[in-house]
Amino acid sequence: MSKVQEYKCLNCGAGLHFDPPSAKWKCGYCFSVFEKEALEAAYGKDIHKTTTAEEEKKEDLSCYRCASCGAELVTDQTVSATICLYCKSPSIIKERLSGKFEPKFVIPFKLTKDQAKSIYTQWVKKRPFVPDEFLEKEEVDRITGVYAPFWLYDSYVIGQIEGEGTKVSHWRAGDYRYTRTKYYRIEREGTVTYKRVPVDASVKMDDTLMNNIEPYNYSDLKDFSMEYLSGFMAERYDVSSDEGEGIMKKRVERYVEQRLLGTVTGYSTANMNKKNIRFTEIACHYAMLPVYLLVHKYNDKSYMFAVNGQTGKVTGDTPVSLKKQLFFAMLVFLITWLVVVIGGAFLG
Repeated sequence: MSKVQEYKCLNCGAGLHFDPPSAKWKCGYCFSVFEKEALEAAYGKDIHKTTTAEEEKKEDLSCYRCASCGAELVTDQTVSATICLYCKSPSIIKERLSGKFEPKFVIPFKLTKDQAKSIYTQWVKKRPFVPDEFLEKEEVDRITGVYAPFWLYDSYVIGQIEGEGTKVSHWRAGDYRYTRTKYYRIEREGTVTYKRVPVDASVKMDDTLMNNIEPYNYSDLKDFSMEYLSGFMAERYDVSSDEGEGIMKKRVERYVEQRLLGTVTGYSTANMNKKNIRFTEIACHYAMLPVYLLVHKYNDKSYMFAVNGQTGKVTGDTPVSLKKQLFFAMLVFLITWLVVVIGGAFLG
């Protein structure tokens, strides 16, 4: 059985790409358009290869053979969908999406690559001290659509906080000023149900970056099907669900504590010295979420940018151009000098 799944045009045989605006699969050669049902009829609904215990020992393959041109390409062990560097055909490495690595859900891309490039460009232009290299066409064209692996957690949470509060009042009577301090025991308790708390499941992805492009709109969540990956890169998880659960708990604990603290009002001071956050009914689902990534090299340092492939939210860490800073400082100095000199001449 082939280790690579490639979706070809049912009319001309060229590689198909998933088109985010239409949510259909398009051929770039004969311009045919196909619905998901047509591909399922041609390739079958269940095209995932079940991984046996013996095969799982060999699952971390480092290369694959392109089904179109036969080129053997080396990939990172977590890459599960890619594009052939030689013939540009989209390919999916099926073994890396089977068994325990088969996602349950996917949110398909809504934005095209051109839309993501435009969003990124406008975002960078609002930062006047960013080096010009970050807007060069050759650099922006390298933006890549990637299905990033995420764990989505559901949980029922019981939160409790305890502490001491004071209410201080002041008044005067004759020549005396009085202060009265009343002490109160504060207790707050609440329950909340969280649905689909996302945790980045890739070591390579920057956690802060992935957190900053949230939220996703989970009304677009669909049952996973490999067809959606055609034409995009995809990573499989290398952060276990147990590791992800620990990350989720720390995140949710902060949410719950902040919500409980928000109810502590009307006190002069409040010192909360005890908390207890308990999790029950935890459920975990493996999902692929869309993101456009772009990495710039500047002064021997890498800068990563991300655009949410569904909502268009963008985030990243931009360096500052020393040349632009010096030019701006000189411009401010020149304008200030002209105002002082010319203004002084008029006043004189």
